[in-house]
Amino acid sequence: MKRTIAALLCMMLGTGCATAYSLVEPRRAPIGDLYTVEPQIPWSAAKAGKMELWTVDGPALQAIRFINGLTDGDALFGGRDKEKRPKFRKAMTPTEIMEFVVDSLASSGLQKVEATNLRPEPFGDVPGFRFEMRFVYGGGLEGQGLVVGAVAKEKLYLIMYTGARAHYYAKHEEDVERLVRSVRMQ
Repeated sequence: MKRTIAALLCMMLGTGCATAYSLVEPRRAPIGDLYTVEPQIPWSAAKAGKMELWTVDGPALQAIRFINGLTDGDALFGGRDKEKRPKFRKAMTPTEIMEFVVDSLASSGLQKVEATNLRPEPFGDVPGFRFEMRFVYGGGLEGQGLVVGAVAKEKLYLIMYTGARAHYYAKHEEDVERLVRSVRMQ
């Protein structure tokens, strides 16, 4: 359990911890047990618990985080002060989920986390939502992100793309947009 939490924190915060990565080829790939995606380019992937992280240039510069099936009472990220972490509730509205994500990112060390432009967006063939984010990493680097997700079978599924606003976010933004459009339920 402690190793999973440490790996998850390393992936979230991009601290350079030794995490085992595998190559994801540009062909249809399963994400958890609910859906598949079709990446357009090769990515490096690491898994920890209900999160799978894909990156090209390193998680501190840009990454896709697939959150796979949070259940009622789960936190988005692990770590110390587990009881203080925001918790997912299966009855949350999209607005409440957006606030849950913002609060979770802030409690994990990001600063000035703001979310905007919440709107409906299909998640495969499931009704879902989407919003954009801006934030500041601990070292002062500005970041931005997009989140697309849905609650299916009373579990939360998210695709969260984040990156340094200067260059790295935009570098693979269109690849991520195509990946989001490729979601197919299994």
